[in-house]
Amino acid sequence: MKLLSPVGNFESLKSAILGGADEVYLGINDFNARNNIDGFTIDDLKQAVDYSHLFGVKVLLAVNILFSDEELALAVDIVIKAYNVGVDAFIVQDLGFAHILSSYYPEIELHASTQMGIHNLEGVKEIEKFGFKRVVLSRETPLSEIKRIRDNSDIEIEYFVHGALCVSFSGNCYLSSYLNDASGNRGRCKQLCRLPYKLLKDGKQVKEGYLLSAKDFDMSNRLADLKQAGVDVLKIEGRARRPYYVYTVTNEYRKLLDGKRADADKLKLAFNRGFTEGYFNGNGNIISDVQNHVGIEIGKVLSVNNGKKFNEIILSSKRELNKKSTFKFFKNGKEITTLTAYDLIRVGNGKYKITTTQKIEVGYTVNLISDFNEESAILSGNPKRKLKLKISLIPNQKISAEIILNDKTEIVYGDILQIAKNQPLMEAEIIANFSKSETFDCDVVVDMQGDVFIAKKQLNEFRRNVLEVAFNLLTSVDRVPLVKKEIIENKTYVPFVDFAIVTSVNESLVARNIIYTPDTYHVEDVKRLLERCRDEGRELYLDTPNFALKEDVAILKKIIEQTGVKVVANNYYALSLGADVIGAGLNVYNTVSASVHNKPIMTAEKGMAGRVRFPYMTLRFCPIKSHVGGNCKNCQYSSGFELQMESGKRLKIKRKKLSDCTFYLTD
Repeated sequence: MKLLSPVGNFESLKSAILGGADEVYLGINDFNARNNIDGFTIDDLKQAVDYSHLFGVKVLLAVNILFSDEELALAVDIVIKAYNVGVDAFIVQDLGFAHILSSYYPEIELHASTQMGIHNLEGVKEIEKFGFKRVVLSRETPLSEIKRIRDNSDIEIEYFVHGALCVSFSGNCYLSSYLNDASGNRGRCKQLCRLPYKLLKDGKQVKEGYLLSAKDFDMSNRLADLKQAGVDVLKIEGRARRPYYVYTVTNEYRKLLDGKRADADKLKLAFNRGFTEGYFNGNGNIISDVQNHVGIEIGKVLSVNNGKKFNEIILSSKRELNKKSTFKFFKNGKEITTLTAYDLIRVGNGKYKITTTQKIEVGYTVNLISDFNEESAILSGNPKRKLKLKISLIPNQKISAEIILNDKTEIVYGDILQIAKNQPLMEAEIIANFSKSETFDCDVVVDMQGDVFIAKKQLNEFRRNVLEVAFNLLTSVDRVPLVKKEIIENKTYVPFVDFAIVTSVNESLVARNIIYTPDTYHVEDVKRLLERCRDEGRELYLDTPNFALKEDVAILKKIIEQTGVKVVANNYYALSLGADVIGAGLNVYNTVSASVHNKPIMTAEKGMAGRVRFPYMTLRFCPIKSHVGGNCKNCQYSSGFELQMESGKRLKIKRKKLSDCTFYLTD
């Protein structure tokens, strides 16, 4: 399995390489799903690509947002430029964009972004038609479905193993888009899920806290399962994280892939809100009590001496602490405050003193969230590319260096060597000279055939030439550059109109087209409603869930076979059901995507056309079990549950049930 690391800037790129990444992924400008970070531009992309290729690391460019018609041409231009400077593959969400790239530039390697929500074999089979070489499965995909995909497809499988876990199903969170006009599918998510919420039942408060704040993904104990299931690439989340995080998480997973043990505390210290294995074995316990990094617990506050201005805190610690490190203090599990200890002093065995103006009480739990010395040591590191050289020194001949790489060699010549009269050049001088490189770790073999002399200036120039040739050999890309082509695409589409959504067989029917989106899918209910629609001259469409596993797809197929009902597709898998309408969950944002589907379109995001109010979120975890209690055998779900935001906005909790439940937040 290969290890894919996140890169938000050049320091993180160095950290990823130093940590042992096989591949890195990054974004540029506004055309990626992390456009709230200062990352790379198209102008400095070549430097990042060359640096990565120097170490044999592939570069994947995330262009994984939805594009408007007006943006498509610029997005294609950026991909062409990126390909021509050596980017190895492109992570894409927008189907119209993918269609253009695969049709006009088949040389480009495309990876299906997790934002496409691919989570089952049927979805994989649909996107294979568009030339995708790799699929980034949604985080909600369980082990059984990964195995099913591997057994029935040759597509490369990429799976998230560490980092932030979106509480909403991939690509189907519209909360930020609808409430703040900041679409996550456009890279502008406001992370409203990390805010406090109140859980209400029939208007009365049941619970409050960070009820939608997910823990962080940690699959460090499940790599053997992932390998057996057929995963090809392990993906670390975190392009917005610090270089220390990138190095630490990459390095710990590299250890695991090399058969060594990982340090659990280092993974926690890098960043965690509590860890979870997510949905790997079904709908897991994913909700945290916090919204931000909690680090590792190291001790307690033993005593406090409050002064007029400064307070002296004595705390215990399970580990050695360093000045300038940062700590969080908790009371009964609730975060109280954070401070950086510039004046930390050791005052005894496992005891330290900190002076602060903050109010801290005896008994508070102390967590370390940043170790200054450890971070400084890591960030001072600089990766070097190992390079084998054989340097020949023969009197009256040009000095030469044979560059020895895995699949090629190259000889570089310098100035003619003179016969030494007084102080001949020593082998140690040659080796020392080539050790000056900040980029290469040179393994030098010297073939000295007599006493020779060369001026220091000439030797330095020779070294620079040799290393420049080596750099070019390692970073050169053997491909024919792409040229811009005229793109002619059908941009006609038909919006799906004159429809009404019903959730019950007995609701009034008030539109020409009726979309039935039930709480629980029963074939008899569909038959009854279908008969009503036919009697009243209406068309019935069955709304398909945007998440469905093997058993769910089988249930839907059976309903369709027995009733002949038309289908609204809200995920790629549903296209295999013979969909008649492209639903809002498929995120059609431009007319090229619409024309590729060639079916009536509904859209969840404003852009191409007026949007349909889709659920704010799709939840694969059970909010009722998490916050109320009970289990699937003793289900506590009923109507009347809501989540209330600090603004007062209420989000109703609804569900769809096939073989198991998926939950939705709606108006």
